[in-house]
Amino acid sequence: MMRVEQQKQFTLDFLKAYHPANEVERAHVQEVLAFIQSQENPFYPQLPAGHITVSAILMDQKQQNILFHYHQKLDRWLQFGGHVEPDQDFNTLQAAIRELMEETGLSVTAFSVFGEGEPIDVDVHLIPARADFPAHPHHDLRYLFKLILPAKFDENSFRWIPIEELLAWEDASIQRFAQKVFERTQAN
Repeated sequence: MMRVEQQKQFTLDFLKAYHPANEVERAHVQEVLAFIQSQENPFYPQLPAGHITVSAILMDQKQQNILFHYHQKLDRWLQFGGHVEPDQDFNTLQAAIRELMEETGLSVTAFSVFGEGEPIDVDVHLIPARADFPAHPHHDLRYLFKLILPAKFDENSFRWIPIEELLAWEDASIQRFAQKVFERTQAN
């Protein structure tokens, strides 16, 4: 349980200092803070009230595209991500790195953390019910990575999507992180 307490404290410290992009994200941050403080283990994936998750947003080497993968269960193209594993991950950044490696097959030397290692976005979104589990929220911390070595991906399962195209996607949470990625890459 000590690892869970460390993960909770890391996440709480980050969220308390985080500057949301807008009122929608501010509400997400407040919801995630309240959720973490109300749960003994907010990372436990079987909590009906939801759980903390991470996303790994991977840019190409030119910082013009983001790699998405086709998510079979949700039947849509999404960024990479998943659950925080208390027995494997010291914090949410490590969880995002692990998820990115697992879902792309990349080695840790093929990409780098973009920025200072802090999440680029905080989002709360509902995951639909499955036969074995009710609908529940994912309290998601999203990290940005940059591909630093050339890599090939199966075009049936992976797709590079231009950042500027993502700015017009119908999903507001994807638009928000795409806007942040666009602004940060233009500043470099």
